[in-house]
Amino acid sequence: MTELEKRVLSYVDEKEVTEFLQDMIRCNSCYPPGDTRSVAEVCRAKLEAEGISVELAYPPADLPGELDDHVDNARIPSVLAVLPGGPGKRMVWNAHIDTVPVEDVHNWRHDPFSGEIETDGGVDYVYGRGTGDDKGSVASQVMAMIVLKRAGVKLKGTLLVNPVADEEGHGKRGTAWLLESGRYGRPDIVIVGEQTNDEVAIAERAYTFSRIIVKGKACHGAMPWNGNNAIVKAARIVNLINTELEPKLEARTHPYLPHSTVNISKIHGGVKENVVPELAEITFDRRVIPGETLMGAVAEIEELIKRLQAEDPFDYEFKFDYMSGVPTNTSPDDPLVVSMLSTIEDLTGRPAKPTGYKQGSDARYFAPLGIPIAIYGPSDPAVGHSPNERVSVEQLVEAVRVYALTAIRVLGTEED
Repeated sequence: MTELEKRVLSYVDEKEVTEFLQDMIRCNSCYPPGDTRSVAEVCRAKLEAEGISVELAYPPADLPGELDDHVDNARIPSVLAVLPGGPGKRMVWNAHIDTVPVEDVHNWRHDPFSGEIETDGGVDYVYGRGTGDDKGSVASQVMAMIVLKRAGVKLKGTLLVNPVADEEGHGKRGTAWLLESGRYGRPDIVIVGEQTNDEVAIAERAYTFSRIIVKGKACHGAMPWNGNNAIVKAARIVNLINTELEPKLEARTHPYLPHSTVNISKIHGGVKENVVPELAEITFDRRVIPGETLMGAVAEIEELIKRLQAEDPFDYEFKFDYMSGVPTNTSPDDPLVVSMLSTIEDLTGRPAKPTGYKQGSDARYFAPLGIPIAIYGPSDPAVGHSPNERVSVEQLVEAVRVYALTAIRVLGTEED
């Protein structure tokens, strides 16, 4: 470890990092409604106090969201902070400041917006909504930028830290807008902060939430032969997906990800007990691994439907509620990945290997750029979106150190 790196690490203060996270947890930024003003201000003030260039970025008032149109865009700012350097590469750290809601506070050990600290098995944990998903990663990224600034590091490239809004709303008014509007510039390297237990995830599946609307013919239920039962046709589609497609998907694997999947998540049809239904709707969640495409995945399902149509004609329509883009798939030999893994080993002494991210993140918006992307942050992904969400202080501080040294080792410094 170099003297510069040791100097940077000397500025990492466990108490300060923990208290900064607690301040963010006390800001309710649940989606819906997704109001990120208070937590964005906490981040802005922290960065500005260090003399770091920072702004709140509001999406255009008329920009619609992916899931709904009722959220006021004037209430969902993202944060953009810049640590300028030389003419080298441009690195973006992105992590989201909105969270999922709290369903029942009585299922929590502590007030989910208190940031309470409790020791469990000799380990100190911060409890609260967003400690893992995703304010723990935000705290690590912001504090890593701050310690670089305090240590007087002059990077050979530019570092952007982006506590972003709207991720839980699918990101159209957050990461997608910032990227499309050019607010990031042209990123060369991206680290998306998500809860990975401080492991380096280099792959993530893409997904679509889609619906198949089966169209039959209504008639009186006493004479069903005069109609065409849409529910029966839908059931046959579900059966083919279950018996023929799912086994094929289980055989499609990736070294760091679960296999390809399809989940029938909702089915709806019929209007009354004595009416043959003319409409039935199947909703599915299809996850694709690198090497597959979302449109190819839909085409596979359509092939099954056309087989059924040939046997017993009916009409249908596809509706796409959400298409996430392309899978994330960074080479384990990429310099970003190699550097992060070696940094973890240097700091902790434990062996580090790449992994995959099972959930979905804003990495999907950067993946089409074809640039190195890692997904990394503190907390166990199993506690995300659940009661008693928590992050260990040890992992939180470790992530600050990994982020800071990664910037130095990947972008380089004038002291090299």
